[in-house]
Amino acid sequence: MRRKTYGLTLRGFACALLALQVWLVWHLSTYDVTSVMWGCDGEGCGSEQFAVMAPELGVASAVLLGFVAARFLHRATTGAVIALSAFGAAAGWRDAVSDGRVDYGTVTDFMLVVPAGRHSVSFWLTFLLAVAAAGCLAALWGGAVSLRRTAALRRLRAEFSTADARLEGWRPVRGRRGEVTVVFHDTRGARHAVPVVVDRAALDRPVLAVYDRDRPADPGRTRVAVPRRRSPRSP
Repeated sequence: MRRKTYGLTLRGFACALLALQVWLVWHLSTYDVTSVMWGCDGEGCGSEQFAVMAPELGVASAVLLGFVAARFLHRATTGAVIALSAFGAAAGWRDAVSDGRVDYGTVTDFMLVVPAGRHSVSFWLTFLLAVAAAGCLAALWGGAVSLRRTAALRRLRAEFSTADARLEGWRPVRGRRGEVTVVFHDTRGARHAVPVVVDRAALDRPVLAVYDRDRPADPGRTRVAVPRRRSPRSP
């Protein structure tokens, strides 16, 4: 196994473990919230039970998951992590209702890093499901943007190849997109200069030409992929 493949495998395994941790911690934060025993004194109220700190640990775990998973999820990362956390918390409420710990009309506190007020379980479920839906929409939008920028689906097709490329020129077309000439060499060593439309951000990053092996000079069959970020070019 090559070093890069080994590293990606370990990173994927770490993502799976962190995703499970995020789910379990947020699930616990709601499932056990009604069983927390509070002690109060002149300085306020507190508890030594883990469920009290679960939301803070859930946020920390979610941030760490986002950092590790960004290599795979790209712009879908934030939305996916938010949706996972919200679904985990909502599942905790549903399981608590199923096990008879609470019912939908029970009014209870729920700490979201800071006190979020006293509301019914049905309110918290509605709120969390709305957050999860927003996270899913953000993940879908971010995923669509990433797929377009990396040309990931096209690169998986057998008739296409990739090659290191450079971009020349810039003519604005609309918004942050413009027409450039992508210069690359195909698998036979032939040089091609093909006009394509790219996001402006591609100008300061390493790019790949994704082209049809049978028609490498066809603008309609050529795309520019931006696989990774790099520092701006030197002037």
